[in-house]
Amino acid sequence: MPTYSRPVAGLMLVALIAAGVCAERLWPRNASRSEEASKQATQAPAPAPPAAVPSAPAAAAAIEAPARMTLAQQASFDAWLVKTYLSCWRPAPPPADADLYVAQVRLAFNPDGSLSKPAKLVNPPSNPALKPQAKSVMLAVQNCNPLPVPAQYRPFYEQWKTKSIHFNPQVAAR
Repeated sequence: MPTYSRPVAGLMLVALIAAGVCAERLWPRNASRSEEASKQATQAPAPAPPAAVPSAPAAAAAIEAPARMTLAQQASFDAWLVKTYLSCWRPAPPPADADLYVAQVRLAFNPDGSLSKPAKLVNPPSNPALKPQAKSVMLAVQNCNPLPVPAQYRPFYEQWKTKSIHFNPQVAAR
């Protein structure tokens, strides 16, 4: 007969006693242990009835994780998103003496592609000469609202409901 650790043996004993198996047969060498376990088992509350078994579709839904985009799908979605926003953007002419300004905008979407809250310019320019570029970026976001999200990406809303996009004038010029 295999030997078990005390907690496992105790649980097995309670289960066996509940099933009507005599504890004496489990530990014939040590009667005091089986008497002690029998007393504890009789004082233990009755086991709870088994939970209702869910229907097959409910059980399958509980087991399946929500669908997620593959890395290739994510890259494809991000490329589509950038292309779409850049098509709506008419960059302001950059000042001759200023550094390149690449605006970063944080977006929050509804499942239909519309913005769920106003876009946020994450890195507003400190140089006043670049303010027209920042303004043109925010205007592009408004002009593209709502986005016509392709059907292949709609089931993955949880992955694209918030996004950040960079508006690089060098990429837009291509």
